[in-house]
Amino acid sequence: MTTMYRASSLDMLRSDSRIVTVLGPADFGDLERVRTRVLALASIGPSTRLGLHADQFSAGWRYEPERVLEHITEGPAVGHEQLSAELTTFLHTSVPGISVRIRLAGRYLFLDLNHGLGDALLPVDLFAYLADAAPDAPLPAWAGSAIDGHPLRKALLHWVVRNPRKVLDTVHGRVRPGVKPESSAAREVPDTASPIEVRPWSPSPAVATVATPLGTTDAIRRWRESHLPGASVSAVMCAAVASAFSRTSFSLDRSAAFLFDCRRYLPPSTAVLGNFAAGISFSDIDPTSAQEVHDALSNAIANGRPIASATISTIKYKRERKAVSGVHDDRVPVQPKVELMYSDVGRVRQLENVSWCAEPADRAFFVIADPGRPESVMITMETIGSVVFVSASFHDNVFDSRSVQSALDVVASDPLALLAPQETTA
Repeated sequence: MTTMYRASSLDMLRSDSRIVTVLGPADFGDLERVRTRVLALASIGPSTRLGLHADQFSAGWRYEPERVLEHITEGPAVGHEQLSAELTTFLHTSVPGISVRIRLAGRYLFLDLNHGLGDALLPVDLFAYLADAAPDAPLPAWAGSAIDGHPLRKALLHWVVRNPRKVLDTVHGRVRPGVKPESSAAREVPDTASPIEVRPWSPSPAVATVATPLGTTDAIRRWRESHLPGASVSAVMCAAVASAFSRTSFSLDRSAAFLFDCRRYLPPSTAVLGNFAAGISFSDIDPTSAQEVHDALSNAIANGRPIASATISTIKYKRERKAVSGVHDDRVPVQPKVELMYSDVGRVRQLENVSWCAEPADRAFFVIADPGRPESVMITMETIGSVVFVSASFHDNVFDSRSVQSALDVVASDPLALLAPQETTA
């Protein structure tokens, strides 16, 4: 008898898109070790996600852990310089009905995950387990604990109880003009705006990748002490990436969207493997200014806007039954502007001590996430030690692949040199 699992609305919102990642070079053992470990995790129960068959049309997902083995394969070994192309190809061979695909390619492991199964935490912990060469590698910490599959109500209540005086401000900030939730809808153009010349378009996702030098985050922390006290490493890196695009012949939209992990609003003991992130778009922000990015991020977090956005997104999904990436535009401006979106996973401590087979600056942990709209460029960042791994997911029939790679190369060379003049003077 097949066990059924009821997916949350936040899972359903992501169930028609993919997360494709690669990690290496590391000791993953052989194909049999990978298969055995993935099956062990999948078999713990449906709450561990890997044994679920994600369905974008129904919240009733089948739990069939043994079927995860059908799509764990081995391919030819690849080198570091091939990763961007291999990631793009791997994404293009995704099949909607297959929830999890894994391919071992020498010292690199590729993972193709239906986004409905989880956000960044799931692939990170899976990679940490699979890349541990110890014969008795411990299961992820959540494997032996209760996992909350529907955490939104608990997080909302936890935040309201702790911040009763901010509730009205949060609601106001969630709906006031100039700030809107993450959306896949086409950008609205006022009736009085000049006509924008467009051309036919269809999705063509691709990725560019880069790793910053060893010591990057340490340098950013030293810089902010004198130039922008209190700013996060993430805010500084986001501004540096935007500046690199601006200096590499791209026209930037005056906006930025950020994905926030809502686990920050839960009691510390709560484990969540499913999707628990919310997107917020800021429509009037200079993305090249670390100060403006820092202010936007810190104010949103302090006022509980991520959890409010997640709540509104859930209500909207229940009403419309439409996933985030369910509707694509079919036109793109002839002169497109880069609309930057950011997902910063932060420091990934789970991966710092795995069985790496290269020095820190020669490692790889890259992601290609569905950029959605034609002008969107999704920047995904992960920090391992003091190295930041940066991926840019975009449509290569809108933005030139070599130019996007050039922008990331500028980031890698010296991110601090990219900051706005008013933020680089002591």
